[in-house]
Amino acid sequence: MNSWYLHDGLVFRRGRLQQEDILILHGRIAAFGTEAARLSLESAVPIRGYDAGNCVVSHGFLDLHVHLREPGFESKETIESGTKAAAAGGFTTVYAMPNTEPPLDTVDRLLQLQERIEQSAFVRVKPIAAVTKGRASREINDLAEFIDHGVSVFSDDGDPVDDKLIKEVMEQLASLNGLLVNHLEDKSLLGPGLFSDGTPPESEYVMLERDLATVAETRCRYHAAHLSCARSVKLISEAKQKGLPVTAEVTPHHLTLTEDDTTFPEGNFQMKPPLRTETDRLALIEGLRTGIIDAVATDHAPHGREKDHGIYADSPFGVTGLETAFSVLYSKLVLTGHLELERLLAALTTGPGKVAGKSCDLEIGEAADIVVLDLACQRTVETDGFYSKGTNSPYIGQRLQGWPVLTLVDGVERYNMKGCGCSKEAR
Repeated sequence: MNSWYLHDGLVFRRGRLQQEDILILHGRIAAFGTEAARLSLESAVPIRGYDAGNCVVSHGFLDLHVHLREPGFESKETIESGTKAAAAGGFTTVYAMPNTEPPLDTVDRLLQLQERIEQSAFVRVKPIAAVTKGRASREINDLAEFIDHGVSVFSDDGDPVDDKLIKEVMEQLASLNGLLVNHLEDKSLLGPGLFSDGTPPESEYVMLERDLATVAETRCRYHAAHLSCARSVKLISEAKQKGLPVTAEVTPHHLTLTEDDTTFPEGNFQMKPPLRTETDRLALIEGLRTGIIDAVATDHAPHGREKDHGIYADSPFGVTGLETAFSVLYSKLVLTGHLELERLLAALTTGPGKVAGKSCDLEIGEAADIVVLDLACQRTVETDGFYSKGTNSPYIGQRLQGWPVLTLVDGVERYNMKGCGCSKEAR
């Protein structure tokens, strides 16, 4: 069933929260407010009623930066397990990075991946194509062919585009209206450590300075991935003031944790870019609050349970993040007064939507991609509570408030958490 009457909820649309009902017919938003109530009673279509009292109803979240691991690393995550995790986190669309094995660097592989997505995804999955063949930064892929097949976002993910190719890549993407997402890491500045000792902030902002200078030359649409330091926020601000076509994202963990929060198992706090100082964290929050940073993205990077017992020489970087993103940010930023709820919701919907060229707002006639959030619901993050195969979360054991309780994609129920205050169906 994909027809619903969501009533008595606090609805987030057009940038503000307002009490109103929503009617969904055949997977699309049909009406709001009193009109939704009237039509729900007159409709001959079977409608599923849902009492959203004391809850917030929003467009489903969009994540611009997710690792689904398939193909090649199915022991860490699959399209099925990762998109189940996305639905549980309130995400209805995720953009999947191409650092798979083999990488997404040909259209044939794109078509194969799309078949897998069609077969097993619980939410919408938008593939991000590799910029270069083999993600090796030696030869540029046929970017126009990917564009012709509906893929307009490109990244080599953990391997930044080489100095010798960056201008040509941006020139091609500018002519195609494609979007470049570059991994900000000057590898010549890296050290041997697994945390900020090995990846200093300079490795990020020096690469960002290079990229922004090239954007100024080429006017290529450019999105800065997972900012982690104050200097990067300043650079993005300056670029936007100059009118450059630049956007940026930040992760929940960089907004809520610093290097001083690292505890056992240390692997759950090991990611790239690493956690940094409190000064950096506060600058990221301010950047998000003021709109310098456009979007929250999880950089969901599951590694199964291989980091449960600490770290080791080849310990993989990354943390799982889809299922806890909203509850972490609501608990640690909204409830503490650092961020308005409306701004958080925008950073998870219309902000990333603008980057991706999608509305991500609730409008009549649009697909019913919706999340219902119980702001009073409290849950403890537990290792055995994840839909994701990845348990490498820095929030294990923490009690967080504000959780998704219902997620719809095209009006089809993809997640329903029973047991919290507003997760009840009624008319």
